[in-house]
Amino acid sequence: MDLGANHVSAEHLTSLIGWWQEAGFDTLIDEAPRDWLARVERPAEPVVVQDAVRIATSAPRPTPASAPAIAVPPAAPSFPGDLASFQAWLLSTERLAMPPSARVASMGNPASGLMVLVDLPEAGDPEAGRLLSGPEGALFDNMIGAMKRDRQSLYLCAMAPGRPTGAYVDKTTGALFNELARHHVALARPRALLLMGEAPSRAFLNLGFVEARGRVHDVQLTGGATRAVATFHPRTLLQHPQQKRRAWEDLQLLMKLIE
Repeated sequence: MDLGANHVSAEHLTSLIGWWQEAGFDTLIDEAPRDWLARVERPAEPVVVQDAVRIATSAPRPTPASAPAIAVPPAAPSFPGDLASFQAWLLSTERLAMPPSARVASMGNPASGLMVLVDLPEAGDPEAGRLLSGPEGALFDNMIGAMKRDRQSLYLCAMAPGRPTGAYVDKTTGALFNELARHHVALARPRALLLMGEAPSRAFLNLGFVEARGRVHDVQLTGGATRAVATFHPRTLLQHPQQKRRAWEDLQLLMKLIE
């Protein structure tokens, strides 16, 4: 091979450079030999000489004046602060990813002292114009009829005024629905709260309704507390009619709270 000529191909050079890189030589150095393993002495840290006048007088350092406290205004409430405004807001707000035409208003009498909370409107509720329409509503009417009540003698609400697409509630949306429900109950201030189904029970009691049912719970809310009973949602009872006896036991427990 003629060392004075450039007969090396680009492929050959690339292969050669790749071989040296794999061997660990990835940095250019000069031709002078150098002991890379030699121990390097770290330079001594500089000595800080204190102010002689301050040492002599031992005078304390002046304390900087404290900045005046700045009053932070309270955060504006996330939702309307009265029940009527909140009801209207639920049907129109853009914070909820559902068209106004797919929403259903709460119904009944908030001053009755009894509030009933379900998770979401049923699929046919927007068209029917009321919560718990269809077979679920028929069973619900029978349940409250056994308590000597009707829809006008209680306050029936859903945690959210409409159903998300596909009725799928992700973690973020679920947290918002929980916040809406707690605010709604705090504004209504019922003497007793009936939680029908899993989601309402989780939101207020941090328990599944199967675990929570059979006893009275004290629920702490902004502005006060209320007492709650958890039971089956009507749609669950339609799927498992053998549980109706247990649901009646829960309603009897509720009746003792509102006598």
